[in-house]
Amino acid sequence: MEVGDDEVVALLGKSGSGKTTVIREAMGFGGKAKLGVDGSFGPPPISREVLAAVMQDPNTQILGGSCDDELAILSMDHRVDRSIAEDIMGSYCGKDFFKLSDGYKKRMAIATVLCSLPRYVMLDEPLANLDKEATAGVLSLIRNGKVVAEHRVREIRDRVQRAYLIRGSSLIELTNDSLYDDEFLIKNGLRGFSVEAQKGDPGDVILDVDVGFRLQIRAGEVLCLYGSNGSGKTTCIKRLVGKAYAVFQNPDLQFFKKTVEEEAGSADALSLFELQGKDRASPFALSYGEKMRVLLAAAYASGRRVIALDEPTVGMDGDGFLSFLKALEIMREERKGVLIATHDDDLLKACDRVINLDELFGKRAR
Repeated sequence: MEVGDDEVVALLGKSGSGKTTVIREAMGFGGKAKLGVDGSFGPPPISREVLAAVMQDPNTQILGGSCDDELAILSMDHRVDRSIAEDIMGSYCGKDFFKLSDGYKKRMAIATVLCSLPRYVMLDEPLANLDKEATAGVLSLIRNGKVVAEHRVREIRDRVQRAYLIRGSSLIELTNDSLYDDEFLIKNGLRGFSVEAQKGDPGDVILDVDVGFRLQIRAGEVLCLYGSNGSGKTTCIKRLVGKAYAVFQNPDLQFFKKTVEEEAGSADALSLFELQGKDRASPFALSYGEKMRVLLAAAYASGRRVIALDEPTVGMDGDGFLSFLKALEIMREERKGVLIATHDDDLLKACDRVINLDELFGKRAR
């Protein structure tokens, strides 16, 4: 795989295909890769001024207690352009990392890598958890010497000069035209294809609760919470714990069994979410997207009347997304109520009703 100084290159593939492994190898974590800069090949790692990476989980790469603290640590050894962090984080630069929403944690990880001005940057699912404003801001900064591993093909295809697809054990260079071809995207398990709206026939109210506002969920209804990062979507889901089966954004904190089969609890759920071949694997050994599918399978198999999902399609490939849409239809038929907190515009098309928290509270997170 080649990346020019003046290029943005997409690295695509299904969940578990090896995108994260490629980035980890390039950073020197695997010990097998050879990395070339200006034609000189050798084993990684190389200096941060030349190559840096943004990984999927911000918790694994932040040392400081806040963005300001992280910039102070970086400035001890690197030049730092603080304006990049301020553009991405806004007034949240000084806020405690552990009190940030997951979207702002992701913003912080991206900001603190880009502001140190490395020549090349590899970004693993950088748009996951980001609202529209943050997505536009981050995309405006992704230029010149970047590798972007991302499931959200629609968002990045106008920004990249070239793309590679991991298919089995092969790395295939793609034409940009293929990134606009729905048939190609679906065939290769990639997101970005057109999605038709789905609507159900909601019945009586099965949950009526105060979560900072009055929230009613009906039988057979898919209800979406929409809003900017920090607007309170995850807080609403937390207030439903004990009243609904809740799935949150950090999968590793929600696994308690040794195998995927035990976690999912149902062969039908494994099949529905395309996890048949992973049944004996440890859930901790899966890719992020696969981990989310295990949690969704467990939610589906739980038998609970109301299911609440926090950003369920983060890190989800095209196959997983289609399986999720199918699961929503089945849960409608079973007259379950489903609450989804999301930034995913495609997922909004599957909702019977949308509550915009920015409009409800009359303010933006920033």
